[in-house]
Amino acid sequence: MMLDGLGFPEALRWRDGALWFSDMFRSRVVRWRLDAPGFPAETVIDAATGGPAMPGGLGWLPGDDGHPGDLLVVDCLERRVLRVPLDAAGRAAGAPLVHADLSAVMSHSANDMHVDPDGTAWVGGYGFDPEADEPVASPLVRVHPDGGIDVTEATFVFPNGCERDASGALLVAETFADRVSAFVMPAASHGADGAEVVRFAAGSGPDGLSIAPDGTVYVALAFAGALARVDRGAAADAEPAIVYRPEPIATGPGAGPLGVYDCAVLGDTGRIAVAMASLDEPLAERVDTGRIVILDRKTLS
Repeated sequence: MMLDGLGFPEALRWRDGALWFSDMFRSRVVRWRLDAPGFPAETVIDAATGGPAMPGGLGWLPGDDGHPGDLLVVDCLERRVLRVPLDAAGRAAGAPLVHADLSAVMSHSANDMHVDPDGTAWVGGYGFDPEADEPVASPLVRVHPDGGIDVTEATFVFPNGCERDASGALLVAETFADRVSAFVMPAASHGADGAEVVRFAAGSGPDGLSIAPDGTVYVALAFAGALARVDRGAAADAEPAIVYRPEPIATGPGAGPLGVYDCAVLGDTGRIAVAMASLDEPLAERVDTGRIVILDRKTLS
């Protein structure tokens, strides 16, 4: 199964049988309803309805009384987190509001985000200009459910996709360090003290990641153009196991190799969604090379 005609799909999130994602280069957040006849892809918000020009990470605040929690969306360029009220059907029920302003603690674009069940969000940012600067490390920003913020003492080189594993560690892809870090903060901590970081190799350009119920860690390798299975116990210089590599676009204005930018495992169903677009990002900005494929984990090498 495939959804194409996208710009640059990122921040894949399964929720209630639908796949939500940000189409970063087309300024929209989309819900692909694989639970509905015809599998419609519905725009939830876009720039015309108050959404960000470049949406990034997605998550939800806790819901109540049968209604879903509000949608949280990273506004990458404005360095903030927006809150979008949703109705019971999962549609936008009002204009986005500013949930948290990150501009005082981020000097470059915001990026991906993980949201805990209690509504605490963890947001990574570029930390530097990839086109002009040498890579430098930057903290995560913790956004409390009331919108208050603080930053972690631990730092990461271009923190990108992040997800919490069964042990409670937050796994963070460090795109320009070719590694994933397991970030563990004591549950009682309200600041950054006491955090532990364990790092392991992840291949070339780890971008998004997802953790299967059996603990398997899948990582989308942007620069390698592949989906990999990562062994957390492997040596620091170990290469991950490549389990999927999309064929290049053969003809047309978008012809060329594809980068793999995110992935999302759907519980224990065996399904994994994989997002890709042209490795040539300026080309992806101009031409709809983006697509999402739904694969069966059992068939991956």
